[in-house]
Amino acid sequence: MKYVLPILIAASMSFAQWGGGGGKSLNDYKKMSVSGRDIHVYAPSNIAPKSPLLISCHGMDQDPNYQQSNTHWEAVADTAGFVVVYPRGGTGMSTWDISGDKDTKWMTEIIAQMVKDYDIDEKRVYLSGFSMGGMFTYHAMSKIADKIAAFAPTSGTNVMGASKAMRPVPIIHPHGTSDDVLPYSQVEGFIKNYRDQFNCPSQAEVQENYPNSENRATMYTWGPCDEGVYIKHLKLEGRGHSPSKADVSDIWNFVKQYSLDGANITPPIEVPTNRDTVFNGTFSDSLKLAGWTLQQHSGEGSLKLTEGMAEINVTKVGTNAYDVQMIQKGMHYEKGQSYKLTFEAKASEARTLEVNLEKDTDPWTSYVGEAKTFELGTEKKTYELEFTMEEPTDEDGRISFNAGLATGSVFIDNVVIQKSDGKTGLAKVAVTLASERTFSVYNMKGAFVGKLSASCMGDVQVKLNAMNLEKGLYVVKDGHYNKVFSVK
Repeated sequence: MKYVLPILIAASMSFAQWGGGGGKSLNDYKKMSVSGRDIHVYAPSNIAPKSPLLISCHGMDQDPNYQQSNTHWEAVADTAGFVVVYPRGGTGMSTWDISGDKDTKWMTEIIAQMVKDYDIDEKRVYLSGFSMGGMFTYHAMSKIADKIAAFAPTSGTNVMGASKAMRPVPIIHPHGTSDDVLPYSQVEGFIKNYRDQFNCPSQAEVQENYPNSENRATMYTWGPCDEGVYIKHLKLEGRGHSPSKADVSDIWNFVKQYSLDGANITPPIEVPTNRDTVFNGTFSDSLKLAGWTLQQHSGEGSLKLTEGMAEINVTKVGTNAYDVQMIQKGMHYEKGQSYKLTFEAKASEARTLEVNLEKDTDPWTSYVGEAKTFELGTEKKTYELEFTMEEPTDEDGRISFNAGLATGSVFIDNVVIQKSDGKTGLAKVAVTLASERTFSVYNMKGAFVGKLSASCMGDVQVKLNAMNLEKGLYVVKDGHYNKVFSVK
């Protein structure tokens, strides 16, 4: 520690003359005293009751003026409607207590004052900080995570080491690769401590060429982790040790999703209905088991995501295979159309698995005549099932994987259903349209993201890939067509 702090001081001084690029200054903020220490507060003129609060902490030997002139949080607050506080660090060198309770206790006093003065929403308070302020942000996870809904440390891996968080917390951490004070090489190992604490997926979803007004950027996302939280890391190529207004919108768009009365207040994933493709058949970490549910009748078991696969664990056998079953509803089965279902599966020990494509409502009907039984081993293999829909068209059919006749685990992955010609069993790779059509594209939260035009369905995937969308699943539809595509 005695070697790190002088370096932090030198780095702080080297950036002290850099301005924030216009906008309001700290003179537009209200200077207040809380427990004898200064804070600077900005509240939009039309601030509503129960609005959020964001606290932004400066680096060592810096001050609120430096932090505000570099970040300009008020520009985001004016649009999004929240209160901003820039507090001043203690002691002669404006440091933060990154090992004890002094400053975390002060943060709770600041929050209480903001509740009194601005009627802020105590369940939507967010903490961010640069350099030593980022270290303090990490430290606060172990002390006041019951007061802070989400955390945004910037260029601030804690020299005291990773703390034990009070609970799984949402984290977004921007950091420059040319940081000469807190080197970028520390970031991966430091963040991994929290990924391990919160049982996050081991692999990140990576978005290259992430938009940033100052640096070429890559966004790494791990989640969902315990309690539905996510950890994000924004890698900024060539960025040195400096806070920046270029990052505040990304920070806000992440933290605003979280509230203390519900880990994530983002609308739930909407699974499209009346579709002729399987939703989340690859069991994406970002979706986990969305679209899939476990039904138990006379048997007992559980369903969870394990190493990117769905794991059905049967703890009590039933009378029938379907007494413990994983199902997906919302499938469109067209009368006269042939289909081919493929999936990968293995088991904890050799056993059977029953698969059915069927009607979800009474009277129950199997569209494959009777459920097909597959012999599983301990090595993952690919299995397939073909059928022609002889019953009237069903716009809400389902797929079921039935495992209730033996205890132990069944692992399922890469579930795909495709239309086939009913003769060769080969899926049709392109369906020609009467003319070029325009399709609307939506993300899995139902938000519109763009349009594309295609003359055959084989072109849709190509056009979708060319839209430079974030990796994930998207719904492509017009008045007659509705299908889920994956962008990798």
